Amino acid sequence: MGRFEDRKNAATGHPTLRLICLSLIVWLGGAAGAAGQDNTTAEVWPEIDAWLLLAPAFRLSMFVPISKNLETYYREGSLVLQADYAFGRMKNPQKRRMVDDSRALEMKRFLFRGGYLGGQSLDDRGEAYKERAALFEFHVRTPLKGRFLMSGRLRSDLRWLGDNHEFSARLRYRLMFEKEFLVGHASIVPYASVEPYYDTRYKTVNRVRLVGGATVAIWRRFALETNITYQYDSKSSVTNLFAIGVILHVFFETPSARGPS
Repeated sequence: MGRFEDRKNAATGHPTLRLICLSLIVWLGGAAGAAGQDNTTAEVWPEIDAWLLLAPAFRLSMFVPISKNLETYYREGSLVLQADYAFGRMKNPQKRRMVDDSRALEMKRFLFRGGYLGGQSLDDRGEAYKERAALFEFHVRTPLKGRFLMSGRLRSDLRWLGDNHEFSARLRYRLMFEKEFLVGHASIVPYASVEPYYDTRYKTVNRVRLVGGATVAIWRRFALETNITYQYDSKSSVTNLFAIGVILHVFFETPSARGPS
């Protein structure tokens, strides 16, 4: 974590960090209480993500998320493969280790991402759910006062569902706010986001997802992320979904991507 030595004033953020953690605990309590209501369910979302930095601007990643319903024990799993290209300088550049950056690098203002998703229901060989999708994303990062970071992500999902490969598309926009705090040698990045989904099957915005969480990076090659998600879906048999996510990030880099410590 020697790449964090040039950053300072970590202690000034501790009251804010405690407030964020308290808010997440209250949110979790509300989620547990609401999980027993009609049209409401709860899930856990464990995930492992691997990141390979090829160069400061190029990166590959692989995500393996799993979802499990706490009431029915129904499970889904996915494999996501992605490639990123980052470019553009910020007006007030920030240097940090984010959830999607393997090192403390100067963050680029823009990022293009393309990828593939293959997912299906588990335990039934995909009889309940099967999906193949092409993913395209465009990110814009904007530094704010107080070293906060605002990022907007526009994402399109081109989906082929079921054994009949029925085609549909989703358009999603995520607005996220985050800030890094340094506690000793640890980097802690709490964040909050909102993301509406437009689905061509229904020709409307049928889903809205709210997420709050934090990523903790103590070791250079690993980071642990945990979050709480609330999802409203007007077209689903379960209108309200609460989920607890736990993600292990593992970072790799090629020799050509390494810079001075």
